[in-house]
Amino acid sequence: MSEKHDLRIIRTKKLIRDAFLELISQKGFTSITVQDIADTATIGRGTFYLHYKDKYDLLDQLTDQTLTKLSELIQPSFHFRDNKLNLEELKQMLIHVFDAIRSEQTFFKTMLSSHDTPNFTQQLTQFFFNKFTAEYENLNLSQKKEVPKGILISYLSSAILGVIIWWLKNDMMYASEYMAEQITNLLINGPASIFDVEY
Repeated sequence: MSEKHDLRIIRTKKLIRDAFLELISQKGFTSITVQDIADTATIGRGTFYLHYKDKYDLLDQLTDQTLTKLSELIQPSFHFRDNKLNLEELKQMLIHVFDAIRSEQTFFKTMLSSHDTPNFTQQLTQFFFNKFTAEYENLNLSQKKEVPKGILISYLSSAILGVIIWWLKNDMMYASEYMAEQITNLLINGPASIFDVEY
């Protein structure tokens, strides 16, 4: 396959993706048709069907591609050596994660703000839970206090996902570096350390 042909496919898929997200923002996922997507992307219906079976396949592929990129970046187990955490490496990992989300902000904002996108928030929640579960298994750390694995992973994954969603919904008002610093502090010191309370 020629490089020119490859570039044409990449360009066509980008037109389809951009049109799809624009239409979801305008009219919601449910009412979109393949013809709507083709018209907005200025392509023929046949061209759409060369790449996707229908709008559900398009949605699934876009979601899978985006979450796969995130999964490749979220690797906290890489930053433990001999049971010690390298904080600087962890921060750098988080910066890359926030940068990646910023680069895909249109996708995330559209999907999170749409009220009829099938199961996206659930998919995102399950993705983070599964990813943290896999990373937890890779770490094989001993625990100072007994906390059931499910509770620990649910807490960590839900907390980080919640921060990411808040950041997106507030137009990413803080830089990736600042967000990485705050999450690292919360992970290491815990929320209680922020408040002026005795316990």
